[in-house]
Amino acid sequence: MNIGQDYRRGVCTKRISHLEPTGKKKMAKMVSVRNGGGCLPFVRCCNRLSLPVLLLLLGLSFAFVAVGAENHCTEHRYEHSLNTHHLQFTKEIPDREYGVLRQFKSLHCCGKGYRSIEWFKNNKPHPWSKDVSSFIVYPEAANQTIYSTRLEENDIGNYSCILRNETHAIKHEIELRLQDKLDNPVPTFRPKDLMVSVGESARFYCEAFVGNLYLPDATNEIVWNQMFDDHPHNVSDSLQVNVTREDGQIIGSYLSIPNIQAHHYGRYRCQIVSGNSAQKLNLSVLLSPVEVTAITDTQLSVLVYIMATLLLVLVLLFAWICRTVQQRTGASKKDNRCSAQFIASNEHESV
Repeated sequence: MNIGQDYRRGVCTKRISHLEPTGKKKMAKMVSVRNGGGCLPFVRCCNRLSLPVLLLLLGLSFAFVAVGAENHCTEHRYEHSLNTHHLQFTKEIPDREYGVLRQFKSLHCCGKGYRSIEWFKNNKPHPWSKDVSSFIVYPEAANQTIYSTRLEENDIGNYSCILRNETHAIKHEIELRLQDKLDNPVPTFRPKDLMVSVGESARFYCEAFVGNLYLPDATNEIVWNQMFDDHPHNVSDSLQVNVTREDGQIIGSYLSIPNIQAHHYGRYRCQIVSGNSAQKLNLSVLLSPVEVTAITDTQLSVLVYIMATLLLVLVLLFAWICRTVQQRTGASKKDNRCSAQFIASNEHESV
């Protein structure tokens, strides 16, 4: 028996073969159940001991997802946030999230330097009544995460988080949508263009909701490439780290370039492929060198006016100085002439 050929049937057949590994009648019954309806009759085809096992597995699955939600804000933080303490977001936060009905869902607002975090849904502050939202705050994540163990339709809406300290506040908004049957991957975080100088570091992030995989051999793929003439090439001197959350329903990828060189400038592409669809999601981003900001016409006019005014002031000041010097020189010469005439007159009278 090859359990890996059918994940849905494999769970049920694995249970029966483990309980009755040598019974031919039981094995025949197992094949009949396996071919007749997947693992839906799991409780009926297995003995009563399997129900606690199933509940235990479900509990462990939820615990695994919850731990992932708890650790989300402590992983892959911005490098500059590690040694600073001012009010800030510490990693990329999606603007849009997707969830599946009756499944676990969490929203994150990762930051530091705050005294309080406030959550709102459609401008209504947390805590919420059941008719507003089933999301609750996760204290183990320092209130940076809210979650629902079973997503319902009334949970859909616009969520926002506000981080405050004594003097400032920062805000982020997240739109939560319902996505039951997914055909193609949909973006949850688009990478942002960057302007970076040579020798500095750069980091890009892309993310998409791909949902649950329906085929046992299906896989999701996400890869970064540098584009030259619309052709993908490997990114040199870089590090790509792929991440998942929500039990693999959301996949993302970090592209880090620790030492930017001239050949790194250009366009990059994050390509996401879902195992449920042949449609590819391409997210582009541009890395540019830092350039001197061009002076606008208004700024140029103001600068010309200021320089002309200063020049006029200097000209007037120079003219005033010259006139003052001339006046003093003229007065001195006149006094000398008067003195000479007076002396000459006295000598003439004495003779």
